[in-house]
Amino acid sequence: MKKNLFAVLIVFMGLSLLGTIIVQTFWIQTNLNNRDRQFSLSVNNALTSVSEQIKERELRDYITATQKLMDSIGSPKESQLTDVFQYIDRTTEENKTLLVSRGIIEDTYGIFPDLYDSASTDSTPILDYRSIKATTVLEEDVEGIINRMSSLERMQRIERLTSMDKAKYESIFMDIASNKPIEKRVSTFELELLLGQELLLRDIDASFEFRVFEGNRMSGLGTDLFLQNSNKTNYKTPLFVDVNGESNYELRLIFPEKNAFLRSSVMSSITLSVFFTLILIGVFTITLTQAFKQKKISDIKSDFINNMTHEFKTPIATIQLALDALGTPAIAKQPNRVTQYLGLIRDESRRMNTQVENVLQISRLDRKELELTTSEIDPHTPIKTAIEHVRLLIDQNEGTLLTSFDPMQVKLPMSESHMTNVWVNLLENAIKYSKDQLEIFVSTTISEDAFVVEIQDKGIGMSGSVRRQVFDRFYREESGNIHTVKGHGLGLSYVKRIVELHNGTISVKSQLKKGSTFTVRFPLKHTL
Repeated sequence: MKKNLFAVLIVFMGLSLLGTIIVQTFWIQTNLNNRDRQFSLSVNNALTSVSEQIKERELRDYITATQKLMDSIGSPKESQLTDVFQYIDRTTEENKTLLVSRGIIEDTYGIFPDLYDSASTDSTPILDYRSIKATTVLEEDVEGIINRMSSLERMQRIERLTSMDKAKYESIFMDIASNKPIEKRVSTFELELLLGQELLLRDIDASFEFRVFEGNRMSGLGTDLFLQNSNKTNYKTPLFVDVNGESNYELRLIFPEKNAFLRSSVMSSITLSVFFTLILIGVFTITLTQAFKQKKISDIKSDFINNMTHEFKTPIATIQLALDALGTPAIAKQPNRVTQYLGLIRDESRRMNTQVENVLQISRLDRKELELTTSEIDPHTPIKTAIEHVRLLIDQNEGTLLTSFDPMQVKLPMSESHMTNVWVNLLENAIKYSKDQLEIFVSTTISEDAFVVEIQDKGIGMSGSVRRQVFDRFYREESGNIHTVKGHGLGLSYVKRIVELHNGTISVKSQLKKGSTFTVRFPLKHTL
């Protein structure tokens, strides 16, 4: 995939994911706002219902009390006909003229407002009203008879009202009740009970606090925690509204955990939205990571092939030249030259075999097919063997190699051949990256819990980014010409894997142009 196309795909994938997250966030916020509006509407309806129920309950109490008083007192003390409505009707069958009279009689039982409120100064008695109806057959002298009849004489049937008309007493009782303190008209328990019932009917199961106010003065009705949450949203409704639609009292309601309740009501949809959004983010991240890994592997593969081609091309060319030389009659007659060329061919073949063997060993390590045969040995032995392998290289480069071995004797379970390769790789690495000043110092330290080896050089050193990746497979620092330092990037990866298989650890400290120090540590608790 082309680099530009890869970048464009990443940008579009990122924008799509960002757009999805924004849409999901907007949808969740919109859902919460709609739920908030629905919540406010339901709460206001509940408050209105509670206010009406309290008002009706008070009126019902007054009416019930008045009815009981009337029943206990008996007949009214005074009656007065307040209004009469008459009309004339003629029957077609019997050819009779009827005078139909309807009216209202006002009865008083001697009941005054001070029976309900001792502080009342109203002397107007509470009145009762009865409907009356009378029907009279008119003879020839219709007008004379009507003029001679009194109102009471014209009434032949009296019908008592079957129930009190609410509108008839409402204004009277409201005037009486308005003089009483609010605490005597309603209780905190009644308010809390009605509010809870009305809110539950509207699927609002959230804790609430309330208080009744008279203007800006707080009454004694309400919950104690109202003031602690007074900064929350207040829902209000008037109490005991008079006939003019005015009221001196106001019921205020707050929900301390309103936001939590609203979130819980849409939590299932929020959870699903967040869950699928996280899945999208995870899939995008994994896809992006794998894409970068594949790109990196592709680059490493190309670099590895180029380096391996260079590593094999040089010895093959050398072998080919040596074979051509051996085929000439002049060289064939010189035994010393023949021996020299045969040694050259043998060395180059061995070097190619070593390169192939390193690749195969790394492959076996990846597949966990490499088996280490260990035995209790002195850990200094493979170090000394490795030093002898690279001694010639150091001498050819006019360098120095100093050692400082701890004199204490210790035995460790090790594969001598593999550990020799480890130290050879580290020493060759120090030689390759030491340019003008080839100085290598190898030291060992034995403590109570570990055997520590340090290989220090004064080479070109490494930057922080290189130091973090130096043990990665196929990694080699890029420096314009990838063949400036020979190798294929497998050495240090192989070293790290072998050390870890011996239960050890390896680390590196380095500064640019000052050199590097590799530290290998083996725990002594694994010794027998």
